[in-house]
Amino acid sequence: TDPTAAHGDPRRGDRHRPGLRSARAIDFEQAIDIQRPIEEVFAYLADFTNIPEWNYYVRQVRRLTPGPVAVGTRYEQVRRTDHQRYEVTVFRAPRTVAVTTLGGERPAFHRQFELEPNGRGTRLSDRWELDLGYPQAVQRLAAPRVARAVGENLAVLKRLLERGREG
Repeated sequence: TDPTAAHGDPRRGDRHRPGLRSARAIDFEQAIDIQRPIEEVFAYLADFTNIPEWNYYVRQVRRLTPGPVAVGTRYEQVRRTDHQRYEVTVFRAPRTVAVTTLGGERPAFHRQFELEPNGRGTRLSDRWELDLGYPQAVQRLAAPRVARAVGENLAVLKRLLERGREG
């Protein structure tokens, strides 16, 4: 049988993809409204080298593959305490972009940005599957703190993008 039939194929951008396939992974979602056009928000998010501007924990993101951003584009990010390599697994401008860490990277994650028009702005949903590499019980204890940090980063993103509109 086709393994993508039940779960979806990330190369086609299906929403029901297998994700990390980790029983330990924690799932959470944050959403925020940004008073900027959807195309502008998508363009900024789809360039993952922008992440250090709004994520306090990420020091640097470097693109590893040439050409325009598309499914298969790879990045390496350096965080305060670790680093990961990941690739774009879903790219449907201007609505959805997702990345998944390459095999063996820790922490492992699948992160998907979903964008919807919201009046004169954009509703951004940031969905995560995260495997920190700890036992499931420890990961569940860490989940609220991680989700809170993601929310704080999204608030910085909102201020950054909306400030451009005012200036």
